[in-house]
Amino acid sequence: MSSYLQTYGRMTVIGGILGLLLLLDDLFSRPLAFISGISQATLEQYIAAAFGLVMTLLISRFVRNGILNGVVARKSGKQLPQLVIDLTGLLILFIGICIIFSVVFKKDITGLVATGGISVMVVGLALRDMLLAAFTGILINIEKPFQTGDLVKINDKWMGKVDKITWHTTSLITGDEETLIIPNLMLANAVIVNLATPDSRMKRSIEVVIDYDTSVDSAERILYAAVLGAVGVALIGSPTVSAIRMERDGVVYKIGYVIANYVERIKSDHLVIKNILRCMRDAGITVSFPKTEVIHTPHRALIADRSLDTLRLVQQCTIFQPLPASVSELVASMLMERHFSANAIIVNAGERRHSLFIVGEGMVKRTMTDRDGVRMISERFIATESFGRRALFCCQPQVATVVAETAVLVYEFGRPALATMLADEPSLLDSFAYSLALLAWRESKDSVVGVDPEPAIIQRLTNIYRGQIHAAYMLKAPIDTSMANVA
Repeated sequence: MSSYLQTYGRMTVIGGILGLLLLLDDLFSRPLAFISGISQATLEQYIAAAFGLVMTLLISRFVRNGILNGVVARKSGKQLPQLVIDLTGLLILFIGICIIFSVVFKKDITGLVATGGISVMVVGLALRDMLLAAFTGILINIEKPFQTGDLVKINDKWMGKVDKITWHTTSLITGDEETLIIPNLMLANAVIVNLATPDSRMKRSIEVVIDYDTSVDSAERILYAAVLGAVGVALIGSPTVSAIRMERDGVVYKIGYVIANYVERIKSDHLVIKNILRCMRDAGITVSFPKTEVIHTPHRALIADRSLDTLRLVQQCTIFQPLPASVSELVASMLMERHFSANAIIVNAGERRHSLFIVGEGMVKRTMTDRDGVRMISERFIATESFGRRALFCCQPQVATVVAETAVLVYEFGRPALATMLADEPSLLDSFAYSLALLAWRESKDSVVGVDPEPAIIQRLTNIYRGQIHAAYMLKAPIDTSMANVA
């Protein structure tokens, strides 16, 4: 109440007095007219005109202070430009004066309206851009199609995070950390895409060109698994891989994925590209280069009929890495190719399938309980990684359920193949036992990256695995507990 009296009190009192004079005309107007010598009708007109002018000024002040500087400013969070406030006050004053001349003095206001219209036209033309920018800024701040901090795309031409919104301009911070200032006048007719609504998720896409010697099915599995397996990227939903066109140098694949937060877009792209290159390198694929150039590089293993070079795959698998090349070649020749669609079960926990599986393309998910049987542990395996080594070498049931998370190509190395190898070459027993011992030590909590294990530890583990393999395959050759024959 006190603020109202401070702002509108004086005019309210004056308006009340003038209104009272109009109501009690016989009590006040007639004596005043007699004393002043002015006719009562003329005096009443003057009082009515003064009352109308006071009411006009009171309405103008209320619109300026109560609405424009009050409601509108609170809703938008910013003070309106003073020019807009002043022009609104003048417009209300002009309308009030026109009403006073027309209603009170019974004058023809056609000329006044025409003069006022011309004046408004001149002022409007002179201040056209400024007024349009200001009113556009008002609409933006009231309707809030975007807010400070939102990522917006304007006319498919500019994209950036909204840094500041004024009545005249809107500032964006682009992905290159540059400040882009756009006049609000341009935003009036612009197509604005707010990438921060309904949430901050953002769709990303990457294009990769791969040679024609890689089948579309293989490329799709490898790229899909690479995106899904990128560590540190928060994905929403599943990625998409599509062959979008054929060019002279190869097939163009478009990889699409949605991240949870657009702020992480640059980091996410980096991690995805990094993992794509790693998976392509593991699969023996490189990004295609122009065929008209002469580039001297080592011959790349070709991929045909959706199959990887199995020898290369075996050599990159951790369990076979310590073995001689001749053993890797023998293992590669005995691998059996298996294809599984997404969500298909490869093996079940407890299943007596005595086989080792090497992932060639795609991604699989292994689920098993911890040693205490209390909680479930989930692991993902991508190309060159393997699972089921205890089922193969020790002839134990599979310890985990493995499901194809994508369409996958895996290679199975089964018990009959290993039994044939051990029967033909009994010395391979020591090679496999030593390789298993190294792998078990690396996976143990006692291992340290970059530090070789103590010979006594490896010898003990090798003897354990040698005994398990010997018993599982009922080998006739005696067990040699020395390290002399270990490869």
